[in-house]
Amino acid sequence: MLTGRVAIVTGAANGLGRAYATRLAAAGAHVVIVDIAGDAAHATAAAIASNIAAEAASPVADSTNAADSTNAAGTTNAAGTVDGTRATVMSVAAPAGTAEAYHADVTDAGQVARVVADVVARWRRIDALVNNAGGALLPSAPFDAFDQSQWARILDVNLTAQWLCAAAVVPHMRRAGYGKIVNVSSTTVSRGGPIGLAPYIAAKAGVVGLTRALARELGQDGIRVNAIAPGYIPVDTPKDVHTPQAAAALRARMVAEQCLPVLGTPEDLSPIVEFLCSPTSDFITGQVLNADAGWVHV
Repeated sequence: MLTGRVAIVTGAANGLGRAYATRLAAAGAHVVIVDIAGDAAHATAAAIASNIAAEAASPVADSTNAADSTNAAGTTNAAGTVDGTRATVMSVAAPAGTAEAYHADVTDAGQVARVVADVVARWRRIDALVNNAGGALLPSAPFDAFDQSQWARILDVNLTAQWLCAAAVVPHMRRAGYGKIVNVSSTTVSRGGPIGLAPYIAAKAGVVGLTRALARELGQDGIRVNAIAPGYIPVDTPKDVHTPQAAAALRARMVAEQCLPVLGTPEDLSPIVEFLCSPTSDFITGQVLNADAGWVHV
């Protein structure tokens, strides 16, 4: 469904972003992982490429492998630098997808611009952007316990970065007359909780507004802009905002409040992201899709 298309996924070294990148590559896309956790991003790209190569391997493939060359299994390994931003490329032949990783801070306009320029130079196109980078970042606390720098950082990572990435890719999508932008919001916006995440919820509410504004502005250019609002999905991330005890209590409470009393997984969300990046969703724009087992029941 996505064979030959190029998709950038931010914050894809771990957690939900990793699941999105894996799904898009499995669908045939050339996936570009952008994450501030460079080593983890490279590892994710390598794992995706390895999985696809294993699935695509033929009985005649051998183990020949050399840097910056293509082996008999059709896998290319290359490493390069983009103005200090290291890129690792792991590819497999069509119709399977590819994965490459860039170590970059998506709140830095210069780093975002350099990554996008390098991707366009390599692939000559950008078809989809999944603005996934984000998170609560800090332990939960009363809204007035955060200082201004903490507030600004959470908004930068969760909202401003999405604007910066969209601004970087839209000129290339506009020239093509087509593109898909999938912003990641949160169902916490609709519920205003859990308590203690005010900066995060405010930022994710801004993502909803940004999504609708961009859909309205970019529709004439053939660019579709939608958002996915995940519910509670436990994932392994470098930073936890809850203690293990608090996380267990939150997990039990969230499942009890959902229409479906089940614990979600990243694989419950990744098909939705694939759908929003694919031609199947071409008649959809400006929408926010809640994927939360009915926690937001409206």
